[in-house]
Amino acid sequence: MKKIIGMGLATVLCMGALTGCAEKTEVQESTVFIEKKGEIVSVDVENLDKDYYDAAELEAYIDGHVTDYAAENGENVTKESFSVEEGIAKLEMKYASCEDYSAFNGIELFDGSIVAAQAEGYDFDTEFYSVTEDAGVGQAAGKEEVLADDENKVAIIRANVAVQVKGKILYVSAQNTEVTGKNSVRITGEGANEEAALTYIIYK
Repeated sequence: MKKIIGMGLATVLCMGALTGCAEKTEVQESTVFIEKKGEIVSVDVENLDKDYYDAAELEAYIDGHVTDYAAENGENVTKESFSVEEGIAKLEMKYASCEDYSAFNGIELFDGSIVAAQAEGYDFDTEFYSVTEDAGVGQAAGKEEVLADDENKVAIIRANVAVQVKGKILYVSAQNTEVTGKNSVRITGEGANEEAALTYIIYK
C-alpha cells in the first residue's frame, strides 16, 4: 500500500539517505485488486524525489516488513515486484486475505456477502447510487434497495485508493466515490487513509 512505501521513505529520510502481472503493474494510480478466493493484490504508485530516497534501502525496508509479518502470521504476504523508474515507485504486493491486507497495512478492508458484512457490524448507513450498464452514475438508491439481494457481494474499504473487483458493480456509496468502469471505482477523499470515509462497493 501507499502507506508501506510512505513508511519506508520516511525511514530512509530519517537515516539521512536519500516483475509481477503486467496488467496490474501498468496502472498509473495506487489500486487494490479484490481477487477471487479471497486474495488481495495491491499496486502502490508513488512519486519520489530522486534527491531524497535510496531505492535499495526502500526495498530492503519493504522486505524486512514482509519478513517480520511472516514470522508472526505465516507467509500470507508476498512482495511480487518493486521498481523505481523516473522518480515513480511501483510496489506490487499479494495478500492471502482481507485480514492480512488490513493487518499489514493498517487499512480496513472487507470482502464477502452482504449477510456476512452485516454480521461483522457494517450497517450500510450511508447514501448510495446505482451503476448503469455502461458504468455510468444511475439513480440514488436507498439502503433497503441495496440490501435486497442477499446473493450480492460487497467490498468495503477505508482508504483513498482505486479499487477493482471480480464482478459487475451494482451500487456504490456516494461519498468521494467515482465509478471508472464496470468493475472499478476511484475513492478521492482528502486526508490520510485513516481519515477516509468507509466506502461500500456492491457487486455480483
